[in-house]
Amino acid sequence: LAGTDALVLAAALAAGFLLFNPAPGDVVFRYGYGAVQLTSASAPQLLSLVGDLGRRAALDRTPALFLIPTPILQAMSAGSREAPSIAVTSGLLQALPSRELAAVLAHEVAHIRHGDMFVMRLALGAGSMTRAMSTAGMFLLLAYFPTLWTTGAAISPAAIALLIGAPMVSDLLELSLSRRREFLADASAVELTGDPISLARALQRIEDLQGDDWERFTARGGRWLRWFRTHPTTAERIERLSKVVALPRAEPPTWSGRENQHELPHLDGQHLGQRM
Repeated sequence: LAGTDALVLAAALAAGFLLFNPAPGDVVFRYGYGAVQLTSASAPQLLSLVGDLGRRAALDRTPALFLIPTPILQAMSAGSREAPSIAVTSGLLQALPSRELAAVLAHEVAHIRHGDMFVMRLALGAGSMTRAMSTAGMFLLLAYFPTLWTTGAAISPAAIALLIGAPMVSDLLELSLSRRREFLADASAVELTGDPISLARALQRIEDLQGDDWERFTARGGRWLRWFRTHPTTAERIERLSKVVALPRAEPPTWSGRENQHELPHLDGQHLGQRM
């Protein structure tokens, strides 16, 4: 509707959006989640494990590790490949046995290895530009509608449908991409640890302890609601893991102590409370 100049301007805005670097992971975790960075003094085994996984993944820099004081069972990665960070919750550390925790950390290292933060930022940028251009197109259509009507110019129903439906299609594609990257991270985690069983057990344990709100929701609303998930279902992930054959050269990370008891960070409770 606005011509070639508008398309060039939109492309320039999209490129400018992608030039901005993401917020550093330590900033995201410290100020967004009240996290505390773990050190070799507070959690030597965890830091050693992350370092080992980082070397196996051929990362240029070992991810910084943060602890989020919450009972929620969750792990996440942030930042960039040049300055990566991983955060785990205190609930996750307390709930998972050592090898299962190692598998979850390997999954987050895999996200960093594949540059998933950048990939999803590209998808977010594309989605944001799609919504902005759709809104601008609808505004221009309404503004020019009287002129188009009086001149008898034909208005394509397909163009109107595109303006209305493009944002939803873009969002669905972004969510589909997110689910595919999760499958890829699962496969890469198995490559790093050689232990698909521990990752499958960790996924099942997290769902058993914490539940899956999306699954309860889709049970009432239909399977099509799964299109709006950021992650595949636990059943889908475990089914794929059951078909994975671990690489012979990959050995599960070693831990000191008993199989079902790993070292918890030694942090002052009051120090954590100030960041919650």
